[in-house]
This record gives sequence, structure tokens and C-alpha cells, in this order.
Amino acid sequence: MAVLESIAGILGGIAQLHPVFVLLIFILFVAVAYKVFKALIKALMIGVIAAIFPFFANYIGISVPTDISTIVWFGTFGVLFFLVYNVVHSVLKAGSSILGGGEKGRIRSEVRKEMEKQKGKKKSG
Repeated sequence: MAVLESIAGILGGIAQLHPVFVLLIFILFVAVAYKVFKALIKALMIGVIAAIFPFFANYIGISVPTDISTIVWFGTFGVLFFLVYNVVHSVLKAGSSILGGGEKGRIRSEVRKEMEKQKGKKKSG
């Protein structure tokens, strides 16, 4: 909690310097709140879908108990798996962006153009 209080203090000090900073902080707040809300909705949907799994497993012939503790366990495991996936995916995405220099699209298009040149040389030669 001390970290959040210090961040709030810093942002409050910056906002008092110029009114434009208040607008920028507001836009940043809305963007972060939207991302968090979207992630929470996805986690909730994954939890519900994972909680339904024991019923589906029984329907296709796999014997899984359908008591409340099993349903809660599958729902919790689904949400946990979703969170781990998101963290790993974000780290890998950031790492590839850092290592790739953020120019992946440009590099791919240059490689594609070079490959097309090589194909053209093979056809004509």
C-alpha cells in the first residue's frame, strides 16, 4: 500500500504543476481501468467455463464428481491458469519486442521483399 500512496503523491504533485497533467493522468487512469476491467471480465468468463467442465466431462463419459468443491476447484484453477498465461504471454511479448528492437513488422517486410527478389532471379536465370 505504501507504493500506491507514494505513486498517488507523485501524481498529485505533478497534477498541481499544470492543469494539462490532470487531463493526461485522467486519460492514463481510464486506459488502465479499461484494461483491468477487460482482464477481470475475461477471468470471470474463464472461471465460469472452467467450472462447467465437470458437467461436460460427465456428459462425454469421463467420471468427474460434480460436487461444489470440485466445481470451485476447476473454476479457481481455470482463473489461475488464465492469469499465469497472461503474465507469461506479456513477458514473452515484451521480451521479443525488446530483443527485436520493436521493428518486427519492418524486418519481416524487408525479408519478404528480399525473398521475392530471390524468386525473381531464379525464374529469370
